[in-house]
Amino acid sequence: MDDLTTLARDEQMMRRCFDVAAHSARDGGYPFAAIVTKKGRTIVEATNRVSQERDVTRHAEAVALTEAQRTLACTSLDDCTLYANVEPCALCSYAIREARIPKVVYGLSSPVMGGHSRWDILGDQLLSSKMPEVFAPPPEIIANFLSDEADSAFRRAAPMAWAYVRSRGCFRCGDALDWPWPDPERGRKPRRGGASEKAMRFLRLQLFDRFGRGGAR
Repeated sequence: MDDLTTLARDEQMMRRCFDVAAHSARDGGYPFAAIVTKKGRTIVEATNRVSQERDVTRHAEAVALTEAQRTLACTSLDDCTLYANVEPCALCSYAIREARIPKVVYGLSSPVMGGHSRWDILGDQLLSSKMPEVFAPPPEIIANFLSDEADSAFRRAAPMAWAYVRSRGCFRCGDALDWPWPDPERGRKPRRGGASEKAMRFLRLQLFDRFGRGGAR
């Protein structure tokens, strides 16, 4: 494909990603989506399944990779593209590298959890130089693609979640090249056992896990 055709295809798939993420939010899930394509053909559309399946590993990208491998009957997705409305986290980025995805396109960046902007797993050269039998070279990464649209779509789909993550600086629009942000917490030892930590643990178990992740155990 020429550059204009590729750009148009990327825009189409990313906007489809926004729609899939919105459907996820309306169904009671988290507003995250991932799409895997092969030579311009959609193989899988996936959403975050953490809440529904009570499994913290079921991020949209991980679900998409699993389903794409099943559909194609192959663990290597070396002729596929992955689209995500939000930057893949470290967990998903490692899986993307092992699946040998050659191109990753994402909308909002994640300076707190991102597998590209915070921990550059997606762009890491050591994986493929030391273990070329397992890891392909780093994928082409198109970061912050339609990021303003991604932000607006996230806000419409899940306004409370949007306000929360924005207030914590978890996601960001715009150019990722000025990252990582200075982290005032880096180097501090976590304080455990105090009243504030006990209160936070209670909130995690009784509120976030119970209502956001499908029920506490």
